[in-house]
Parts: sequence; structure tokens; C-alpha cells
Amino acid sequence: MTPRYPAKPSVLARLSVLLPAALLAGCVQVTPAAQQPAPVAPAPAPAAPPVASLPVPPSPPVVAPPAPALPTGPVDSRTGLHQASVIAVTGDADSRFTVLFRPAQTDAGKIEAAPAQLCRSAGRGLENSRTNKPGAGSAMPGVQMMIVTCSAA
Repeated sequence: MTPRYPAKPSVLARLSVLLPAALLAGCVQVTPAAQQPAPVAPAPAPAAPPVASLPVPPSPPVVAPPAPALPTGPVDSRTGLHQASVIAVTGDADSRFTVLFRPAQTDAGKIEAAPAQLCRSAGRGLENSRTNKPGAGSAMPGVQMMIVTCSAA
């Protein structure tokens, strides 16, 4: 019976073949004869499965919020403005006042009458008044400043 596979060489036989090559490797420069393998193109990405689009239900129409109702609460006795709209009232010796207020929380008629009311409550006449425009450099959005100068007594 003959063996199907050839016999493996012994370890000593393998070393004798490799030994001279290992000794010569330091003396002789060996260039690799094998070529580098060609780069393999990446496989194309698998196609994504189709996405089923779901029907979008119609959204309800956007309704504008109702206009805020004007306050009907107590009124500031010095200015005549609603107390909910007055933030601060400051003055110096009853001749010049600064009023910080929220115009959206009171009616325009009360805003126009406020300077005369303020001077009247101090026992003086109205000399001058001015109100800034909403949002004109204000650090407090929605707040206006009114500067009132009353006449001397």
C-alpha cells in the first residue's frame, strides 16, 4: 500500500534549506519578486428598501389668538392707568416723573391722559411729556417709558 500523500520532510531537512538563505540575508539584498495585489473595488452598497409614505392627515387651520381684553381692575390714583399696567413711577421734587408701563394692559385714552393726571395729583400743571415707541432700545419688551415734566407751582 502506497501512501496517498507524500511524506513530510523532517524538521532538520527544512532547517538545512532555510539556514543558508538566513545567513545570506544579511549580506545580499533580496528584492521581493512578488507583485502587490491589485486594489479591490468596494462592493456597491445594497439598495435601500423603498420607504412607504404614509398619508399625512391635514392639520387644522391656525387661528389667531383673541385680542387680550383690557383690564377692568383697580386704577393707579397718580397716573390714571390700570394698576396691572404700571410697573414703576418715579419723580424728583414733584416736577419731573418717569413712568414705566405696559401699553397692552391699558387703553390708549388712559395713556394720553396720564401725564396731566400725574401733574394734577402733584398739584402742578403739565408742561411737557413724551413717550418712547414700543421696543425702541428697551431692555424690557412690551414696556414703554413716559417722561412727564410738570410746571412750577
